[in-house]
This record gives sequence, structure tokens and C-alpha cells, in this order.
Amino acid sequence: MSDFAQNLKKYRLAKGLSQEELSRRATVHVVQFSRYERGHSVPSIEVVQKLAEALDVSIDTLVYGDQNDQIERSTNDREMVLIFKKVALLEETQKATIKDFLQAFIFRQEIQEKLA
Repeated sequence: MSDFAQNLKKYRLAKGLSQEELSRRATVHVVQFSRYERGHSVPSIEVVQKLAEALDVSIDTLVYGDQNDQIERSTNDREMVLIFKKVALLEETQKATIKDFLQAFIFRQEIQEKLA
């Protein structure tokens, strides 16, 4: 199933809407909507815009997922993703300390590589 199809279903269910209800709101035939959600058909940009508006999400979010989804898909290090999710919940001063530490560590690594 494509990312779009998965996202369409995810955001529809998050809104508590049936396929029929969302297809009605977006003025898309329910059979065609079902094809989109199963990944058997790809909608036009106009239809994507209608679906995004009906779901109250951006087109970008509907097509690519939210930032957390994008981060998880773009990294193979799941442990690092979990750590960053936990860091995101900290207070701003704590986040600043972690950022400073990471920047210092990366700077140190870069210097060592240049000296090697």
C-alpha cells in the first residue's frame, strides 16, 4: 500500500469518519475513494486537495505523512528515533542542553577527522 493510501486511511480513522462520509465531504464517489485508500488508484491533485480539506490536514501531510512519520521512514536507527521523540517532550532548557552537547560532540568528531 502506498504512503498516500496509508495516510488517507490513518487520517480518516483519526477523524472517526467512514469511507462513505469522507467521500461525500470530498465529493468523490465512494467506490473511487475505496480504490484510493487501498492504493489501487491515484487521485488527481484536485481530489487530493479536496480530501485534505475534508480531513483538515495539509496536502503535504496527506501525501507524505506528518513529520514523525517522515523521520521514522528516513532513518534506519529506530533507537535514535525513540530517543529524539523523548527529547521532544523535555522542557526547552533541557532541549538546549542536549543540543549543546550534541553540537560539541559532532564538532569534536569533525576535528578528530581533520587531524587524522
